[in-house]
Formats: sequence, C-alpha cells, structure tokens
Amino acid sequence: MTIFLRAILVSCVSTMLVACGGGGNSTTAAAGPASVAAGASVTMTANESVMVPSGAIITSPNGSVITLNGSSNTVATQAGATVTVPASATGVANNVVTTGQTSSAAVSATPVTVTALAGSATTFAGSLSTPTIQDGTGAAAILHGGGYLAVDNNGNVIFSDEGALRKLTPQGVVTTLSAAAQPYEWDGVAIDSANDIYGSAPSVTLASVSPALFGASISEMTASGALASPYPNWESSPSPNVASGGLVFDSKGNLFFADVVNNRIVKFTPPTGWTVFAGNGTAGNADGAGTAATLTLTSNNLGIDANDNLYVRSPSVFRKISPDGTVTTITPPTLMTGAGFTVDAAGDIFTVDIQTIYRMSVGGTVTAYPFAAPSGFVTSLAIDKNNNLYAGTQGQGAQILKISF
Repeated sequence: MTIFLRAILVSCVSTMLVACGGGGNSTTAAAGPASVAAGASVTMTANESVMVPSGAIITSPNGSVITLNGSSNTVATQAGATVTVPASATGVANNVVTTGQTSSAAVSATPVTVTALAGSATTFAGSLSTPTIQDGTGAAAILHGGGYLAVDNNGNVIFSDEGALRKLTPQGVVTTLSAAAQPYEWDGVAIDSANDIYGSAPSVTLASVSPALFGASISEMTASGALASPYPNWESSPSPNVASGGLVFDSKGNLFFADVVNNRIVKFTPPTGWTVFAGNGTAGNADGAGTAATLTLTSNNLGIDANDNLYVRSPSVFRKISPDGTVTTITPPTLMTGAGFTVDAAGDIFTVDIQTIYRMSVGGTVTAYPFAAPSGFVTSLAIDKNNNLYAGTQGQGAQILKISF
C-alpha cells in the first residue's frame, strides 16, 4: 500500500529534525500528543502536536490545504493552522500533525548547492493539462512525487511514482522501468550490490481465498530488466492495511522492511526466507533485543549505515537497531517531526523541512543548512556514496533535487 499525503499548494508543510543531542538508551516514551475526535477541529498553537486518523484535513493560515491519506504520517504545519477530523473519519488516530519549531541547531556558514534534476516546478501530474506522469529530460519529465528514492551503484536515482518504477540518470533523463501494475507495483525501493531493484508491493486481494484475504509481496527487477516476485504473498491479512514501508539492503545481501502497519522490522533472507527482526507488533518505545523491543514507526523510511545498523523513527525519537537486532534509542525524548529521513555510511541522519536541511552526527550534533524547495514539499530523501543528498517533492510541480554540501 503506497502511503501519500494528498496535497494542494502545500508550501507550509515540511519535515524537520528538532532539538536533539547526544545518545543514550531510553525505555520510557515521552507522553504522546492528544487525539482529535471524529467530528472535531482544533486550531494549532506553536509547539503543539495532535494525533489524527486518515481523512483529517489541515488548513494553514495561508489557505493551503492537505488531506491526510494513510497511516503513520507526520506533517509539520504553521501555528494557526486548523486541523479538522470529519465525522466519517473513524480510523485509528496514528498520524501526527505538529507545529514544533526547531531549536538548538547550529546554522552552517556554508550554503548547500541545490540542482533540480527532473520535474517541472509549474506542472502537476494529475492536472487537466498533464493528466499522467511523463518521461523526459529535466523539466520535460513530469512526476507525481511522494514515492521512495534510492541511488544505485552508477549514481542513478531509482524512485517509485504512483505505482510505477522510474529511473533518473545523473544527466537528468527520466525513464519508466516498470509501469504501474505491469505486472508489479512498487512502494519502498532498495537496490542490492548487483543493481537489482526491489520494491515492497502493495496489498492485493487473494481471490482464491474465502473469506477474502489481502497479500503483500516483494517485487524484483534485475539489472537486465527481468521482473519477478521472490517473496510472493509473504504476509496475508483480512485487512487491506498490510505491509507498507521502506526497504534497505545490508552488506550481506539481506533485505530489511519497515512494516509500519505492524510496528516491526522484517528481515528477508535469500532465497525465500523471512523473519521478524525487531519489534513484535505492539506499539511502544521500549528498547531491547529483537522482538522483545517495541516500536511505533512514525515514518515509512528505513536507514542503514556502513556497519549494517538500521535506523527508524518512533514518536519523538530516532532508534538504532544493531546487526544482532538490539534496539536502542539514540536521541533523548523530544519533539522530532517529519517522516522523510536518510542515513549516510557513517551513521549521520539527514532530514529536511521547507527551509532547512538538518544533519545529526553520530555524536548528536545537529547542523542546520538553509534550504528551500523550489516547489512542492519534500517527502523522501536518499544519499549517494559521495554524500550528495537527493530530495523528492510532491505537490504542484513535483521534482527530484540534488543537494550537495
């Protein structure tokens, strides 16, 4: 299941890293935000967070409006924004809306270099003039945005876009590798050492089963272009909310999946095996070994460093999962907003809001780099071996940006 924030002119929506310092383990979660009841609305004050279900509507002071679709999203907005939960929105309130403000981040004196590699800043895929995504070079390529990004060994950005799998070369050429549902769709994206691409496929109805079940699969496209499903219907559930999230490979060729619906990390071992690596399906922030730990995944993203440590985001904190499955909390309980993040080889964590990129070093130092997306809002990040950051935006004029430090 692909999770997108459906946005209209979302200049105020952003992801940001907030006030974090050194490491240390924690087994107690900070008090969570209040939930907005179905049929109610609230006006947000500064440094406030609320929990809302899918279908909630956020109207910012400048008139920008978004409707949340999906689960485990985190959206930052302005103080004064109105958050409305329609009476019909009776699902679980597991999306965070926040006006948390950044503090205690040293501002870098060195500006970043931002290059728009693909996408038009003025054309929206889905408008009357351009109803679908479109291949092309630079601004001639039309993106919907909101998907996942990964960088292969040749510097190509591989990204999911409305169920399709697409490639962006360093020269800005966008091509569609696999169209939506032909035969597989692509959610989270990861690339192995052979440049084979893997995606977490959305749930599909298993028609041969009664009562109906929904299955989730892992899709593969080899470097030669062959398509396969190495882990078909690895999970099934009577609920369509099954198995959605990001993917990463470790140095040994194991594939890890952030199962945000079930608050766990799943490990896929070639050729067909899979196990629950960390978390046990119970929401929480308790550190521990493997399934003894609890996770509350507030981001679909999953990061990994050169030592095969995994990184996830839980409410208010980042968590690190060592190669043996031990989960530790690496930031103190504090308000940390935003969904999109990525991790470099050294273990530095990168995230971004509409005006600033944040880098949290392994030692806990946070550096802010002034930045403004030329259009839309940033939903996904990836980093290459040279520490160039790639940001995918969604909204009016979705683009992929290259950010060099």
